[in-house]
Parts: sequence; C-alpha cells; structure tokens
Amino acid sequence: MKKWIEILNEVKEDKSHGALWLALRSIDAFTCLAESLWGLRELERELNLLTEGFRSVRPSMASIRNATRLASEIVKRYVHESRPLNDVIEALLKLKDYIEKSKIEVAVKASQELSSLRVFLTHSLSSTVMELFRNLSGEKLVIVTESRPLREGVVMARRIASMGHRVKLIADASAYQASKIFGVEAFVFGVDTALKDGHVVNKVGTAQIAIALSDLGVKSIALCESIKVDEEAKAESLALEVKEPKELLEEVCEIEAFNLYFDVTPPKALYAIIMEDGVHKPPFNLRPFTGFVLP
Repeated sequence: MKKWIEILNEVKEDKSHGALWLALRSIDAFTCLAESLWGLRELERELNLLTEGFRSVRPSMASIRNATRLASEIVKRYVHESRPLNDVIEALLKLKDYIEKSKIEVAVKASQELSSLRVFLTHSLSSTVMELFRNLSGEKLVIVTESRPLREGVVMARRIASMGHRVKLIADASAYQASKIFGVEAFVFGVDTALKDGHVVNKVGTAQIAIALSDLGVKSIALCESIKVDEEAKAESLALEVKEPKELLEEVCEIEAFNLYFDVTPPKALYAIIMEDGVHKPPFNLRPFTGFVLP
C-alpha cells in the first residue's frame, strides 16, 4: 500500500490521539506524497484522491479537514509554479509548526485568564488542556473524569498529577455532584471542532457537564486552536462519529449498543472560548487560521 494511504488509514482508525496530533499526522501524508511523486505526472491524480480521502475521514474533527485542505492547496500551488521539492516540504513544515505553536499560544492565553482559580474540572484527554496546567503556577486541584468508554481520562489524570497538581479521578457520570463537593470554579476542556457561532464538538459527555454546571455558576471554558474552526457547518447538520459497539458491549446478543463518541455543546452553556488571539465571549464569531499566512 502507498505510504500516504497508510497514513490516511492510520488517522481514520486512531483512538488514542487528539485532533491536533491527527491534523499534524495528516499533513505528513501530503509530505510523503510530494517526496514520492514530485515531478511525475501521477502526482495530481494521487493528490486529488488523497484530498478527497481526508475530506470525510474524521467528520467530528475540523482541524483535519482544514489542515489537509491547506496542505493540498500548497502542493497544487507549488506544482503550478514549478517550484522545487524543497520549497513545498518547507511550506508543509511551516504549516505543522503553526499548528504546534497554536496549542502553546492558546494555553498561555488560558493560563493568564484562569491563574487566580484554584479548582478545575476537565473531561477527556486534551493536549491543550495539559499545556494549560503545565503553565499554571502553584498547586491546583483538578477533578478529572475517566471519560467512557475508553477511560482516556485516566491518562489525563496521571499526566496532570505529574505536573505537581492535586488530582481526583471521578466517573464522568458524577461530574455534577463532584463539582458541588469539591467547589469546582471552572470546567475547562479541549475542542475537536468549533463552529463560527460558538457551538463546540468534543468528547461525548462534554455538553451535559457544561449544561449541568451552569446551574452551579461554574464557568465552562473551551480551549480551541483556530485551525479547529469550521466556518461553514451548522450545528443541526454536524456528523458525529459512532464507534464500534463492542467497546460498550463485547458479547453478541439481542442488545444494540450505540457508541456515540462526540457531542455538541451549545454556545449558551459556555462562559468563553479561548483561542490564539485571546478570550472570546458570547455572542461568538469565530474564524479559522488566526495569524497564519500561506507561504
């Protein structure tokens, strides 16, 4: 199998990495394609097939669609301009560097906004949220949900604890009651996709936690790199991924397991969305690729 198709399939099947990591890995497919076929006639055909393949590979992650669309535009433009291979590789590396730095910029902005708070809740596994807690000075109390069905919150809890913070791991279904018990001040979470109007897609359970905690006066704050913004999608038409039923129910029986992976949190449940360019408050008007210039 062609290496770039292997990477496409890897991204499609991945269950252990976040949206930013998968966006970076997706760009690797275009780098591999360019390195293998630069100057050959079949490049354009393979480029179109790869671009089409990534268009729907992970419908709940706009960062992959945005990153691969831009990577494809870079390759097509440089082919049209008869640029050397080194130029296109350098441009794709610049795109990856932009994505990697955006996480750090969001975390810095978030740490400035939230430094005075002492008790946090987070849900699922987010490298951006981890970067936030790496930036926060002083010991914080962080309540981490285990996040069913794969319990990736356990990994999140261990990593945050290694930074010197106090961590309590809870069942995700107990988030509301645990927030009352421990006096949670902010619910912070990463984002897989954000819509222009402030609807955000994240691991299933996020919406119900944010909506429930608004009753307690807890600030629900999404950390979102601008590459994750989908300007065109509407909340009512979002495609949310459903994974293998066996993750919920291993044995084959008359019960039908519906393993929904993502949900949509409405803007009214959010206190803020923090991006590279600062803190956004309702009403939201989000834009993708903040600060990025096509090379």
